[in-house]
Amino acid sequence: MKKINILIAILLLITVISINETKAQITSSGIATSVPINDSEAIDGDIICSYREGARRCENDYDPGLYGVISDNPAASIEDTELTDSRLIIASGIGLVRVSTMNGQIKEGDFITSSPVPGVGQLASRNGYVLGAALEDYGESSPENIGRILVMVGIHPATTMEGQRGNLIQFIREGIAVPIFEPLESLRYLLAVAIVIISFTLGMIYFGRASRTGIEAVGRNPLAKRVIQYTVVLNIVLTIVIVLVGLGIAYMILIL
Repeated sequence: MKKINILIAILLLITVISINETKAQITSSGIATSVPINDSEAIDGDIICSYREGARRCENDYDPGLYGVISDNPAASIEDTELTDSRLIIASGIGLVRVSTMNGQIKEGDFITSSPVPGVGQLASRNGYVLGAALEDYGESSPENIGRILVMVGIHPATTMEGQRGNLIQFIREGIAVPIFEPLESLRYLLAVAIVIISFTLGMIYFGRASRTGIEAVGRNPLAKRVIQYTVVLNIVLTIVIVLVGLGIAYMILIL
């Protein structure tokens, strides 16, 4: 009887060790799916974006094409064996993500976004698309070193962060790249672009008419040249105001 108990205890110990080893290999708690990757250098933990030419490692800050994270050993997966050059990707859940401190040290709860380094995440310090929230700190002193941290993956546009807002051209460039599956977000960018175009058009039309009228007035009445020049300058100022108001409205649409 004593030998049987010892044997059972040994079997239980082997089972626990086996379970722990299996858990140690798991790199995510989400359900991963097979996705064709057009990037032979992508590795476990890389952030993947969906582009027109296919899925590959993200290469831009706050990339609106964010898709998910490579997880070679997920807790669960749905694999398509017929796909070629595919990798397991999680789009939601908890996953190990490659990160750097290029934009500052990461604290638990901070948003993580894509970076200019292919596949590597960074601290999100302004509004834009984020991969998810960090579940642990990462304070590597050298931004060139890349580590892995657990991230609660949930891709969405973050619009409540303080800090630098970026510039209008950057927002417009990101807006053009917004995936088609985010129609409301696309509409916001398109509206901002339309307002910018309208303001510039109205400003140029107003300036053209005012300049032509001023030149004609000087030709008809040379004695009133100084008054006419003052009027032209005033019209130029009004043109600039029209353009700046349009840019301001577009900027507010993008950051609110």
